[in-house]
Amino acid sequence: MGRERKKKISPIFFFFFFFSGGLPRKPPPPPPPSTGPTSALKDPTPPSGVWKTPADDVNMLELEPMRDLFADYFYIGNIANPGSDYSTGSNKAVTNKRLLNHYNVLTAENDMKPSYFGSSLSGTTVTIGNWSNADNFVEAARASGFAVVGHTLLWHSQIPSWQTNLGTDSTSAADAKIIMESWITQIMTRYKGRIYSWDVLNEVFPDGVNAANWKTDMRNNNPWFAKIGYDFVYYAFKAARKADPDAILYYNDYNLNNTGKATAVHNMVKDANDRWKTDPDYDNRLLIEGIGLQSHHNTTVNASSGSNNVKASLELFKPLGVKISISELDVLGQSYNDFSTIGQGANKTGQSTVGDEGKTTSANLYGQYFALFLEYSNIIERVTFWGVYDEQSWRSAGLPLPFKGNTSGVSTAKPAYVKIIEALNAH
Repeated sequence: MGRERKKKISPIFFFFFFFSGGLPRKPPPPPPPSTGPTSALKDPTPPSGVWKTPADDVNMLELEPMRDLFADYFYIGNIANPGSDYSTGSNKAVTNKRLLNHYNVLTAENDMKPSYFGSSLSGTTVTIGNWSNADNFVEAARASGFAVVGHTLLWHSQIPSWQTNLGTDSTSAADAKIIMESWITQIMTRYKGRIYSWDVLNEVFPDGVNAANWKTDMRNNNPWFAKIGYDFVYYAFKAARKADPDAILYYNDYNLNNTGKATAVHNMVKDANDRWKTDPDYDNRLLIEGIGLQSHHNTTVNASSGSNNVKASLELFKPLGVKISISELDVLGQSYNDFSTIGQGANKTGQSTVGDEGKTTSANLYGQYFALFLEYSNIIERVTFWGVYDEQSWRSAGLPLPFKGNTSGVSTAKPAYVKIIEALNAH
């Protein structure tokens, strides 16, 4: 549990002044300053009838910054995209006021994924042909005072064709190891000291993984596993540590509320870290220092009860001594099966089949998740939402975020936000 809070914030009136107790564990740089006055900073004793706007009608720019509300506990992050969220010209900076007001950590939604580097392969020589996408994001985020998450180095999806082909071509395992290490080293070295944590490896386990043997049940379409075998995990994280010793190294995956997948991840991380302790290069730190729970949830995923709940996974990971990040949070207002009839994509809120019951359920789940995150804030260092408002979300038809709307750049709080603040007040 974090330090005792000096004041609680009402989720209905939003007019109390909140005094931050200081930042938690501190990756550089510091969070950005407030972009202007908020309703929570106005007269703390307004006349009766003032600031009684229902929470789901409040402009999110008029709310106390979430990064300040949760400053005693963990970082609050979000994603960013060029153009809509940050400028890419000579004066690179985050321009989205909603990001500036509420968050202190940014992840590129796409621009640091493997396919965005315009890379090529000749023999064992990797050439990065396009640094501009990642450069623009990192420079804009840091210029605006955000800490940066690098996402992601190794994956089976959104990868260049040469990586896809590597899994089935005649390249030897030894050469594939050289290629992988070069890929990691080039990218991490370029951003050394500017990225506070890296998702080194993303989604290596399929759904339904056999937790008893993580070494054989990885995705066959991950080219590094297909070519090198399970040892690629250790080699990759070791190369990452060497490239930027100060970065926090994460494994990131979805559906980690699933007991089988969570157990496979636990076993992989434990084995890699145990092996690292016997390595001549051991530096008295864990090699895999963090586990990212993506947390793309729906109304069937419980926080603390029933089978495959989030709390059980946190309890499983806690003895490993790793940091935890809730790395890509969104919560559908329906089951995944119901959502899948419309499917993924931004700007599909008008096609949504989420009813009032689903909206209430997802709001309540947000409250329950945040109550859990606060309970485990001694190991959770970051909570990142995967989008600011519903229409922007890759799962927009499921109305998955705590804010909605984008009229003239204005997004408003939903009941999910109220439940998040209620969880904080109750902690």
